[in-house]
Amino acid sequence: MLILDKVSTGILELDQILDGGLPKSSTILLVGRPGTGKTILAHQMMFQNAEDENNVLYLTTLAEPQIKIMKFQQEFSFYDTDKVQKSVIYKDLGSVLRNQGSIQAMKLIDSFLKEYQPKMIFIDTIKAFADIIPDSIEFREFILELSVRLTTWGCTTILLGEYSEQDIESRPESAIADGIIYLYGTEEKRQQKRYLRVLKMRGTKHFNGEAVFKISNDGISVFPRLNPVVIKQDYTQYSVKVPTGVSKLDEMMEGGIPQASTTLVTGPSGSGKTMLALSFALEGIRSGIKTVFVSFEENPLQIIKNSLQIGIDIRTYLDEGILHIVYVSPVELDVDEHVYRIQGLVHEIGASRLIIDSISSFEIGMSDKVKYTDYIWALTDYFKVNGITVLLTHEMRGSLDFSAMTKHGISFVADNILLLVFKEDGINLKRYLRVVKMRGSHHSTELTELIIDNNGLSLL
Repeated sequence: MLILDKVSTGILELDQILDGGLPKSSTILLVGRPGTGKTILAHQMMFQNAEDENNVLYLTTLAEPQIKIMKFQQEFSFYDTDKVQKSVIYKDLGSVLRNQGSIQAMKLIDSFLKEYQPKMIFIDTIKAFADIIPDSIEFREFILELSVRLTTWGCTTILLGEYSEQDIESRPESAIADGIIYLYGTEEKRQQKRYLRVLKMRGTKHFNGEAVFKISNDGISVFPRLNPVVIKQDYTQYSVKVPTGVSKLDEMMEGGIPQASTTLVTGPSGSGKTMLALSFALEGIRSGIKTVFVSFEENPLQIIKNSLQIGIDIRTYLDEGILHIVYVSPVELDVDEHVYRIQGLVHEIGASRLIIDSISSFEIGMSDKVKYTDYIWALTDYFKVNGITVLLTHEMRGSLDFSAMTKHGISFVADNILLLVFKEDGINLKRYLRVVKMRGSHHSTELTELIIDNNGLSLL
């Protein structure tokens, strides 16, 4: 079986989406409407692959002038002026294409191939040839001949084009190309979101879903979405129980929370969800269990203050790196990027516990509620498979209405559900806790009063 050689894009996450990178000596369409980031991505690929023995050729046509492209691209950190016109070679096809036509432009490309022998070649944009050759059959033959010539030279070819997704379906170059990478964006009230999709890539097991990407001074960063696919689990770790930090609750759950399971703590605002989550975190970190606490509700200083109220100073654990607090305002939240970074942090520090307070903020960050459910499912499934115990808090409206425990059907992702409620007792308002669900384990369903004081949490 032949192994397909790959060419890196210069972006690790994009290489992962592409199953290792672009197929070597292939012809790739990099398309999208103007302003979607095609030129930036092309330059990032170009400077990544340009070396002393690997020349890269960038051919401009009738779009932006070379000098203008170079002026804007040099603002990015990946732009290496030492490589320009040495291993990164800019050439213009525009004047020949405009004055002498596509045949002479093809001859000029041949001369560049002989002179520089590039390993990669970029043509910006291929749409200029389509404008010069209006006949679709003639244009198809031209693209086919161009692709064959470049492949014969061993070039990996990137053809940039200003096309929408609807245009791609009818373009002749789409059928000839070995791969199509499509960039697009959506205008939202708070910010513009940019997405990338691999529509086609011959010979690879690429990921088909959309991935968020951002443009910064370092170029393009890609954040692959979590794939909501149920992964087979053996549930062997469920037989091990981990304490919650509340002894009476451990008794009600016959030893505590099953290891590598997902627990959902749901209740109205002020019912004690964050304090219960913090108690669970403290129980672990006091035993040296590395924990990531993701907060959308309170900043780290407030969390430290809360821990002091129940008699624990977590600052030492933060300094030792046993506890990591990640805070993001829900207003600034980009769910795709945030989940990807949390994933990386958990693995980087070797955390065994993940606490998210609260997943209601994911709902705020997503207009598509079906996608919201998929994300929560994929998030919890991913960490469970990796043996990480997850605790999620969720704010619900109402007190004892079981149908309101979670929105959009996300309760099915939880192995365990703890319900916190309020009940009036004369002039007092008391907190209560009930274990509603424990998958594969016996538990008490008694409604038990929850006390929060200077000594922490306790159940009567």
